[in-house]
Amino acid sequence: MIITITAGLLCWGLGYYHSLGYPLTVNDVVLPFWEKVCAWPVPRVVYYVAGLLFIVLIAFVIQRISDIERLIEERTRLAFLFFFMLMSTQTGLPALSATTIVLVCLVFMLYELFKAYQLPEATGTLFNVGVLIGFAGLWMPQVLWLTPLIWIGMYQFQALTTRSLIASLIGILITYWFVLAWCIWAHDFLIFKSLYSSLTDFDFFSIIRSFRYHHLGFILIVFLLFAAFFHLKTDAISNRVRVRILLSFLLNMSLWVLGLISVFGRSTDSFLAVLFLPVSVLMAYFFESMHKRIRFVLYYFVLLLSVLSFLLRLWIF
Repeated sequence: MIITITAGLLCWGLGYYHSLGYPLTVNDVVLPFWEKVCAWPVPRVVYYVAGLLFIVLIAFVIQRISDIERLIEERTRLAFLFFFMLMSTQTGLPALSATTIVLVCLVFMLYELFKAYQLPEATGTLFNVGVLIGFAGLWMPQVLWLTPLIWIGMYQFQALTTRSLIASLIGILITYWFVLAWCIWAHDFLIFKSLYSSLTDFDFFSIIRSFRYHHLGFILIVFLLFAAFFHLKTDAISNRVRVRILLSFLLNMSLWVLGLISVFGRSTDSFLAVLFLPVSVLMAYFFESMHKRIRFVLYYFVLLLSVLSFLLRLWIF
């Protein structure tokens, strides 16, 4: 933990030194809230400290979800460390951006969704899930394409009923009802035009055309993701049913986000941050099954490759 956190803080320090993502900029923002945030004279130190604290908060919630649901039997902090490591070495994403708000919404969405396991009457919880997805869609509209995945998860968790489905839909729509009221009051409906254009701004497989050798860390993550997939399928008998279903949902979420990356190639860095949410738990689950020496070597190989990828991209750009 000490080595990983030190390496992550080193990357944050280099980002601070080179002013990565500073000052704040506006990129395809739907609501004007982020524009107002970008207009604030935020000192560079405050900007990076706030971004670091948000990442630590999200990593802590991921670890709590893993502990509460006992997704990993061994007492370990790998889920926290993987997310912190991956986000700290992600140079394509500013330290604090609209994607950070999306990640906060999605990690609490996972927490609420997992609480609805085998609770068909958990309409309040699923309403909260819809609200979080809808609010995240205001800052990154492509996140709304995760809605069918949420319904699949509700079906997997035996929580999909007519009332729960309607509750999740109302939760999503209520956010945009408030936006509609704001548009009527301001006599400006460009927000919905921007929302539609962002949802349909497809650029199929552009990630393949724009792939560079400093993306090798991404290949390793995908490789470990598929290794976790095969491990989950072959070692399913040793897991409790609840754990197996929750891990299967996280695996489906990872594959779903990979599909969105291939469709929305221009938002690759933002989708990578979303991908790190389920991948950090799946990688921790996969590493748990290894012999301690193999785990030790592979973990530090991932850490070294992530840091080298960060330095290489920093040197190029």
